[in-house]
Amino acid sequence: MLNIPVGKETYMEVFLRGVRGSIANPSSDTVFYGGNTACIELRADNGDLLFFDAGTGLHNTGKTLPDSGECHVFISHGHTDHIVGLWFFKPLHSPNWITHLYLPEWLCHIPDYFYDGGIFPVPVEQLKGKLVQHLVKSGEPVLIGEGTKKTIVEPFTVCHPGGALGYKVHADDALFVYSGDHEITRDPASHAETEHFLRDADIAVVDAMYNREDYMPGWGHSTWEDWVEVATRANVRNLVLSHHEPSRSDRELDALDYQLLTLNKPISAYVAREGMRFVPSGSIPPVHYGSDWLLAFLDELAYYRDENAILDRILAKAREITNADAGTIFLVEGNNLVFAYTHNDSLFSVGNAYKYAYSTAHLPISMDSIAGYAATTKESLNLPDVHHLPPEAPYKFNASFDERTGYHTHSMLTLPFFDKSGKVSGILQLINSLDPRGNKPCPFSLSMEFNARMLTRAVSSTLEYSMLERKSVYSMLHMASVHDPFETGPHAERVGAVAAELYQCWAHRRGLAPDIIRYEKSHIRLAAMLHDIGKVGISDLILKKQGRLSDEENLIMRTHTEIGASILKEDASEIALFAHDIALHHHQQWNGNGYPAVNGKPLAGEDIPLVARITAIADVFDALVSPRCYKQPWTFETTLESLRANAGTHFDPALIECMMEISDILPLIYERFPNPSGEKGLNQDADA
Repeated sequence: MLNIPVGKETYMEVFLRGVRGSIANPSSDTVFYGGNTACIELRADNGDLLFFDAGTGLHNTGKTLPDSGECHVFISHGHTDHIVGLWFFKPLHSPNWITHLYLPEWLCHIPDYFYDGGIFPVPVEQLKGKLVQHLVKSGEPVLIGEGTKKTIVEPFTVCHPGGALGYKVHADDALFVYSGDHEITRDPASHAETEHFLRDADIAVVDAMYNREDYMPGWGHSTWEDWVEVATRANVRNLVLSHHEPSRSDRELDALDYQLLTLNKPISAYVAREGMRFVPSGSIPPVHYGSDWLLAFLDELAYYRDENAILDRILAKAREITNADAGTIFLVEGNNLVFAYTHNDSLFSVGNAYKYAYSTAHLPISMDSIAGYAATTKESLNLPDVHHLPPEAPYKFNASFDERTGYHTHSMLTLPFFDKSGKVSGILQLINSLDPRGNKPCPFSLSMEFNARMLTRAVSSTLEYSMLERKSVYSMLHMASVHDPFETGPHAERVGAVAAELYQCWAHRRGLAPDIIRYEKSHIRLAAMLHDIGKVGISDLILKKQGRLSDEENLIMRTHTEIGASILKEDASEIALFAHDIALHHHQQWNGNGYPAVNGKPLAGEDIPLVARITAIADVFDALVSPRCYKQPWTFETTLESLRANAGTHFDPALIECMMEISDILPLIYERFPNPSGEKGLNQDADA
């Protein structure tokens, strides 16, 4: 046993490339956890690249490697599922690669046997890559690399028919253990031996082919329950249960993953999944999510109605499954891609991302930009480094954002959204997948790209439904605008947006859960847009009258609140329920001097529904800063002072405080939803 000091900083990375046992089984039932047989990739901080076993998982791994380099492949034993991928490994067929092959001494004949036995058509000596063969023995360490930062691989004997080795790797002050195929028998000595080679491992990838119900003694494989017990005693930090029985379905492995999450043991245990990446203790652990993650996310997404909330959730999930530092969603409007929602953890928190939902930035749909190219060709782009694009690429990276903010874009994954007719409706652009060992940008992996593709395809219908629902609101607003020249789409959009941001501030101050805030906010935005829908029942002679209304006309005008409520009463949707309370009560006043009367008198204080108190402020604000036939538009500053002066009488004082807090967002909202041509409702101080 080698005595390797354990330090605090660890840089080793372990990637799972193949996690099945006995035979590869790629199928619809195994697509999430993976159907490839055993292969583990390990990268040390000094650049050493090691692979443990050469199952079918080694084939796709080779596709991710550069055109030259040096690697080390350690074989645990000679069963087909652990060696068949070697002959399809890119470095063996690349003249600029050196592959060191480490075999247990009894397998020295394996390379020649593949050709002599008719399993592979090309003899070893004709391979284009350089293959250097080494024989290894249990207890005799292998030293890789030069200088003081060597990687040390220690072979040890395991229990498997025909003989097999496991491997310990000491690198970067951390310990990785790969058991290969190993059976923990009922003999207490077997448990003790296993505990010995696992002792103090930072990461251990082990053969957990069985559970105790289907365990087959003598077949050379262990149960996951035995591994958890032994690894707990051995002080293993991260236990990875791999070598899944070939027919074990994604749903069965989901069930095992859930059991591991509920274990009452001081160990982090994971179900191995192709594409998982581990680093030693002290760094961010892999995220637990099952094969039904997409269905679960779609169920969550169905709660939201507002487009901004939906975009926020889609972007958050896309970043989660790709470990992206930042991302943007563009929506197609005519011949442009309009900047719709963004996250950027390096520049601002996710909690503040909503402030950037009102950007008016856009770019033309053309082949010149990366997003424009994806929208034009309907193709995805996975770019490892945007500063070194293929010379023949028609698109270029626009560095203006980086130059303006100091951000550094490195890797980028760009995917289109499609509507039901197959047209591109938007673009998802993810930036800088972060390496967990140092939070440094790295390329997006193939599995990340695959999951992101599934996400964009699955959520396209939700986005389309959201847009249709918004169009139905617009249709109702259009009816009102025929009668009321001030009831325009932009007016309703601004009232809805201000109401939504007011609610977010109010809810955040009260410590409401983020999911509750997002849900309520998504409904309030659309519901507030319908606050004056009752004006469809008011005569044009009143609505279009130039000048102020008479007392009698005012009484008639006030009935629009009850008319609006009656229109919305028959609709049982949650948005309509919000909109009903808003339409009926958005002219109530905090001191009880508003309308309409309820049980003989107007409502006051907190008896007024919260959504109506919020919308009242948003509606009055927009009326004051917008031009009317009887007045010039007020400045934002003057309007906010007027609202503050009426706090506690006309308006809820707590909400007025929130209005002051969101004052920096208001200009963005008014830039995003300007008045129709010929009207000026923006802050006049800003224009000056």
